[in-house]
Order: sequence, then C-alpha cells, then structure tokens
Amino acid sequence: MEAQRQSALHRCHLEAQAQLQTFFGWQLPAWYTYPSSELEAVRASVGISDASYLFKLDLRGEAGALQVAAPARLWQLTPAHALITSPLPIGFAASASVTNVTSVFSAILLAGPKSREVLQKLTTLNVREDAMAEGAGRQTRLAHVNATILRSDCAGLPGFLILNTRDVAQHVWEALLHAGREFGARPFGMVAQQHWMGTA
Repeated sequence: MEAQRQSALHRCHLEAQAQLQTFFGWQLPAWYTYPSSELEAVRASVGISDASYLFKLDLRGEAGALQVAAPARLWQLTPAHALITSPLPIGFAASASVTNVTSVFSAILLAGPKSREVLQKLTTLNVREDAMAEGAGRQTRLAHVNATILRSDCAGLPGFLILNTRDVAQHVWEALLHAGREFGARPFGMVAQQHWMGTA
C-alpha cells in the first residue's frame, strides 16, 4: 500500500481534532466540525483550508508559455516565470526550466467574502479587486515571510491560494486564523473545500 503523504500543516490539524481521511494520496482533514457548517461559514465570511495536495510545477523561461487544460491552472508571475497547479499529477519532462515543487511548497486556501480583508492585514501587497483580479499571481511578503499568492475565485466568491515553503506553513496558517478572528475565520476541511470549488 502506498504511504499517505502528510502536509506541513499536519500538526495543526491534529491539534484542532480534525477528522483525517485520504485525498489524492494525502492525509488531510475531511472536516473539523461539520462539513455543512464549515461551508456555510466560508460563504458567509471567511475560512482557511489545506490545499497542499495540489500538484505544483515551476516554469522558467520559455516553459512559462506552456498551455494547460482544466483542472490544471497556469499562473503567470512574471513574463519569464509561471506556476501550474492541479489537483491531479501532470506528466512532464523535468529540465532546468520545469521543476516539480509539490513537496517544496505548502498551499493554503483562504476563501470567502472577507478573505481579502484578512489577507490585507498581513501584507503590503495591494489585493483589492482592481489590483489583483481572478487568475492573477503575485510574489510578496505575507506575515513577514515570502509567499506566492494566487487569486482563485469560485462560485462568485473571492479566494486566494497562498504558497509558502514547508518550514513556515504553520506560522502562516496561524497568522491567517489570528488575522481573521474578527471575521469569525475558521478552518474548513476537504469535504467543504470540494463543495466550494464545485469538484465534489
């Protein structure tokens, strides 16, 4: 049997007494309380979820012009630097221009109508609608550490994928929860995440 992978946020999920299950070969929270109430909270305000299972490719130079098909997404960071994320592995030829960074970066999904307000409390990057539209990608500082932020909306609500190196993932998770406290921010599991993203 293939070993289940654990995200850098595994300890956070255990401490929150999440119900863990296997998704895409990763051991992740299915829910923390009840999926329906978690989804309702995200739609009403804001929530955070572990999306580290996403397959991630780093593209440099001409590789950044690659075309991808759904459910994969291409995020252009600079004219010569892009990322691909996908819930499923992507076949690729490793090279100096194409690198699998799935294990390098954690991914946190910050979602809901108050997600922009939470994010803005932790970064000087302008994340207003007119400055960072859906599909945009930016590299910046967030909660005093380096981060890549990808605007990923769903069902008419704003969402942001936040990529960090694994060593700072727990710090960012806790910073997001703290910044979102005034909005009732709470973690939500994979069942609610998949419903929010329309993949359930």
